Amino acid sequence: MRKRMAALGLALCLGLSGCAVKGEEKNASLLGRAAELGEELVLLTVDGREVPAWRYLYWLAFTCDQVREKYKDAGLSLDWETPVPGGTLADYAKDQALANTALYATVENWAEQYGCALSERERAALAETWEEQSAARGGEEAYLKELAALGLDRLRSEELSEVGMLYAKLYDLCLTEGSELSGLLENTDGLTVDRILISAGEDREAAREKAAEVFSRLNSAEDPAAAFSVLAAEGDDAAGPRTLLPGDGTLPPALEEAAQTLEEGQCSGILESEEGFSILRRLVFQGEDLAGEAFDRLLQAAAEEALVQTAPAYDNLDAAAFDQALAELRAEKT
Repeated sequence: MRKRMAALGLALCLGLSGCAVKGEEKNASLLGRAAELGEELVLLTVDGREVPAWRYLYWLAFTCDQVREKYKDAGLSLDWETPVPGGTLADYAKDQALANTALYATVENWAEQYGCALSERERAALAETWEEQSAARGGEEAYLKELAALGLDRLRSEELSEVGMLYAKLYDLCLTEGSELSGLLENTDGLTVDRILISAGEDREAAREKAAEVFSRLNSAEDPAAAFSVLAAEGDDAAGPRTLLPGDGTLPPALEEAAQTLEEGQCSGILESEEGFSILRRLVFQGEDLAGEAFDRLLQAAAEEALVQTAPAYDNLDAAAFDQALAELRAEKT
């Protein structure tokens, strides 16, 4: 986050000075016990909104679980000290969890700013959803046990669900003509492209020659559109046709700029970037649902620009130790 600050003010620091949960361990969820943090104590603020420790720890556990699953699927041993851009794998887990926490807090801040609140009918719908999910899992007791492994109970689960409902209400407000948010999506623009990618790999010159061969095949094809689809499927970009928003990072900036110059149905020449060699084809614009993507991008940008202040307990939190402790506590429960 561009405006993230390292620590909260003195009052909050004093409030977290005794954050271990030794005296309340019996009532703490797996999250607080694994982190040795009081779960309701404020761990950070997002544009002034106080966030209790359990929320951040939930996202930290979520991220650690995702990373662990990916390593398992790849048949690799997980080492949290593995270097990655910006630090270690453990640093990545903390940063990703912080980003998710900030995003949820930003939804709540926007909802407060623009007067979005849940109605009684919507709160009743949450209760109905709880009953449906409980039934699908074999009853409330089984569902609560499943949630407990995630560090959640019913109240916390519904609190997170409420944020999801607020997100939907904010999006609807953006689409409501004359609302305070209606102007946010007016300038949404984009384009739809497909791409043939030849990755540079370890031999960039060989990739360059292959790209030239592919380009020649494309130009000599009787049906260039059909040939492009075949060659794209044979290439190293498995994403298929995609709709881009300006500056969304889906393609490198130079490729996005080249795509903007193409007419619908037109192919580019061979475009070189760090990842290899690309040939683009601009397709008929498929932006009917682009408003949702644009709204997500605006919300994400607001979260990234938010002023996030963390307490010393956050800086002292060890993601690797948390993950290990959480795994051990979960094993005890099974």
